[in-house]
Amino acid sequence: RRFGKSLMCSTLDALFSGKEDLFKDLSIARNGYDFKSYPVLRFDFSRINTVGYGDFIHDFRKQVWRNGRDHGMDLEEAAPSSMLDDLLDALEDPVVIIDEFDSPVIKAVSDKQDGLADCIRRDLNAFYSVIKSYTGKIHFFFITGCTKLSGLSIFSSMNNLVDLSMDPDYAGMFGYTEAELLGNFPEYIDQRMEMLGSSYRSRDEFLDALRNYYDGYRFSDCNDLRVYNPVSVGRYFSVARPVFSDYWVSTGGLSTLAVTLARHNDLLRLIDQKAELDLQSLDGFDISTLALDSRRKRFVLALLYYAGYLTISGVDGANLLLDFPNTEVRNTFLASLIEMYGNYPQDPASMAKTAYRTVVEGDIDGLIHTLNELYKPLTPVDLKGQKEQLVQLLFKALFIIAGLPVLTEVYAGKGRLDALVTTEGHNYIFEFKVDSGTAECAMNQIKEKHYDWILSGDSKPLHLVGIDFRTEERQIVSYTHQLYEVTSP
Repeated sequence: RRFGKSLMCSTLDALFSGKEDLFKDLSIARNGYDFKSYPVLRFDFSRINTVGYGDFIHDFRKQVWRNGRDHGMDLEEAAPSSMLDDLLDALEDPVVIIDEFDSPVIKAVSDKQDGLADCIRRDLNAFYSVIKSYTGKIHFFFITGCTKLSGLSIFSSMNNLVDLSMDPDYAGMFGYTEAELLGNFPEYIDQRMEMLGSSYRSRDEFLDALRNYYDGYRFSDCNDLRVYNPVSVGRYFSVARPVFSDYWVSTGGLSTLAVTLARHNDLLRLIDQKAELDLQSLDGFDISTLALDSRRKRFVLALLYYAGYLTISGVDGANLLLDFPNTEVRNTFLASLIEMYGNYPQDPASMAKTAYRTVVEGDIDGLIHTLNELYKPLTPVDLKGQKEQLVQLLFKALFIIAGLPVLTEVYAGKGRLDALVTTEGHNYIFEFKVDSGTAECAMNQIKEKHYDWILSGDSKPLHLVGIDFRTEERQIVSYTHQLYEVTSP
């Protein structure tokens, strides 16, 4: 999402329409392309309304009719596939470009309109069948969307396409590679560094921060090339304040659906470890039948990959290792996930800023208040069967969004501590008792198991925090806090 697929459709439209002036001094103009004009049929399925079947079919017909009008034809109202048949039959050497091919199905599935999704699938299948029947006549065909072509059942009648989704030769087709970023934005990089003053000691340090926030997308298992999100980079270099922010916002049905399913499949644990997904599941994923497989973790992982929340971080035999591509996406995903647990008086990013301030200042009272704001919207359904994990993982998610180093379930001393948080001026060890003891019990466990040994040699003040969380109140009902001097193991 938001990598320039629609812009590529517009570029191809201009190219095959023979608009040579738009390509002056570019590579294609220097290499002898003839800029011959072809009749271009351009479809954008994201503009099709799916409130009901009547709306869908009306907008679908309108797109075909407008393409006919642009080429001097007044098509009679009929099934979209029949109208397309008449249009292709009348044109010589046409070019067909379809953007957001999966948008109508995604909208219907996201709105839980299974019957509508079936009707849409049927009509799209008939539409693509017509395109296949004209294969020998169509000069060029390009189609793009968020999900992979081969896994979508609407393409069962169209098995002659070349799928570029994970082709290693096209791994850098969208987004900015490192070379493209450095080659095209040097003056913007210099401008940002000048505005930031002494925030970064060197250009390399600034580029490391930029890379951490917006780079990391990998689109092929056979090519480890990584690219930056182009929209995020463009927005960062154009806004007045040089602050890294989350421009890749969670909008659109696909992302909403992805986060919802992640919540119901206990995928908050993605913040702790990489996920594994076999290539067969990725190839076989079909958004239009997701309702049947929503409880299968592998299909939800595939959806998160297609939504852009996860990317390929490595390959292990026939399995892909998936992880968040960068800080921006991880924070967006975690904030969206937290917000699904209830109506918060403030957004997770604001809570994270407050948590950051309290920890940096050593304000434990303020931190506990913020944590209780985080836990307040939880319900017995949320906590059922995973109460300890959820309390701890939401804690970690908040600190990750705050940009603070946080580790959970860390082996230390003679046991495993619940959470370790470090700042430039303070260290914190947290131990949670969830319906299983008092805050004092938690504090005694920290000391008896010598969790502080993990910080041997660190001279910063160490805060020990024992927490008593009760699921019935959905709150931290009591806590104890001690400043502690690290002992040697």
